[in-house]
Amino acid sequence: MGIDLLSRPGIGSRQFGVDIPAVGIDPKDNKQKLFLLTVKEGDITRSSWDAGKNAVRPSLNEIFDSYLRNRVRPEHEALPKKIILATGGELKQDVEPDWVNYVHRNTGLDPKYGEIEFDFWGGDQLTLLIEQYLIDEYLFPESVQKHLRKTIALVDQNEDEPRYFYQLIEGILFQGNLPKEKNKSAERKRQKALCLLDLSLNIVFYWCQEADNLKPALLCAERAVLRNWDWMRQNELFDCKVTSEKFTQLFFTYLKVTGAYANKLQPHCIVRDGLFGYGADELEYPLRTFEVIGILGVMGMVFWNLSAITRDEQLCKRYEEQMQAVAQMLAALIENNPPAFAPRYDGHVIDIALGLFTLIAAGYTNQAARWVKELSHHIIFAYQIGKCFPIASDNYNDLVALEVGLAPPKEKLMELSTLLPMLAGWYAVLNLADDYRAFQEAVTRTFNEISLQLWFPDDDTDNHLYSINAGYAGGFTLHPFRLPENFDDLKTYIIRLSEKYKDFNNISCVTRGWFVIGLIASRHFRTPIIPAYWQNYVRE
Repeated sequence: MGIDLLSRPGIGSRQFGVDIPAVGIDPKDNKQKLFLLTVKEGDITRSSWDAGKNAVRPSLNEIFDSYLRNRVRPEHEALPKKIILATGGELKQDVEPDWVNYVHRNTGLDPKYGEIEFDFWGGDQLTLLIEQYLIDEYLFPESVQKHLRKTIALVDQNEDEPRYFYQLIEGILFQGNLPKEKNKSAERKRQKALCLLDLSLNIVFYWCQEADNLKPALLCAERAVLRNWDWMRQNELFDCKVTSEKFTQLFFTYLKVTGAYANKLQPHCIVRDGLFGYGADELEYPLRTFEVIGILGVMGMVFWNLSAITRDEQLCKRYEEQMQAVAQMLAALIENNPPAFAPRYDGHVIDIALGLFTLIAAGYTNQAARWVKELSHHIIFAYQIGKCFPIASDNYNDLVALEVGLAPPKEKLMELSTLLPMLAGWYAVLNLADDYRAFQEAVTRTFNEISLQLWFPDDDTDNHLYSINAGYAGGFTLHPFRLPENFDDLKTYIIRLSEKYKDFNNISCVTRGWFVIGLIASRHFRTPIIPAYWQNYVRE
């Protein structure tokens, strides 16, 4: 930034509240100032504001009591003093009034020390400063710079995936020869690489916000989390505390991106046909609707997963409240956008399952049951009339051909279905005994030539789940999936399948308590939802 450090921070030595003193021109007003930075770790919360020797307020007070009184060099005494609170986290809402009051009381012309001003550099501000001042310097390797710039140049487009950022992830994690040893030197190298990945993601997120197009940032965040997990799995680093902490930090960056995406969509979910504006025509409307359902479904399950693994009761309650808010938004979206009842691809089974998971977890059982029944009725009726039914190929050209009446026979477009067996499973989950019989009879009568299929993982699935569509790479496809006439027989059949195909217990994200990683993988790579996620409800 062109600001010269007067001294560098040291470990163990007394800092008098100032970790980094520096002199230079302030980019905000082009005035020369004495910069006094006090640096803290993580988010600024109520506990870190005023409790303990490293708390924020005591450090700020020490700047006035000690540093400004005795440590300022004579040539700098006449300069304005800019006190900066810097952290890689954020200033939490419950402590913001304390910070504002402190700044208000101490800003202005001090009779002893001259002009005093304050600033806060959190994670967002540091991202901007690093992008502006450091991206061309030593922090970013040349290959990372190249991929990052190409990603930023295309943030206003959705025609293609952000493949340059995907290459950046592979370069940092899998092509950088990162050490896997457990010593301190190896930990520091891994820590630096993961910090670089998280920083790169934050930069892309910032530019996506500037372009008012958050989808590339969402895809980048999903891929970063999945590939980071796979890298930790391959190198057996789950028990490395430093590496796990950096993964958690990256995961919360992903959550920040999805939160921004949801906040942007929220007003459109509560009005009739609110998502229609995001599609170019009638054909795009249902595709966009199910995409958003999948995103919100995963987001709700993220909060549920976090509430399950946190030991802080207050934090757990906050996650549960956030899950409720997402479920409420999802229920409104389904109610206000009719295409939510009309899947056009068999692959929409993934998004439907994700949405149902969040509705069930949040207690929206009635809404989930209505959705399942309406989906069933629409699919059966649509196939009977030969329009707007979920095609098996997931090919956009086939969808267009069906729309304009130039498609092959409907029997060829829907040779198989994974959606119908999954819906049958949800009749069992929701205990819809009376409605199941009508569903079973209609499916048997209408789809008697269609292969009902269900995909199960095998012992090799974990090697593919976080990098590609694991359904193509392996696993086992059960067909035909039976629809027993009796509802209790359906439950028994589902439980027997879950007992027979137990490879779900070998999935690393499940055994490590991060079960939502598998759901993120299904949404991102379009891997079929592992049946055990919903079969466990039937077992219970």
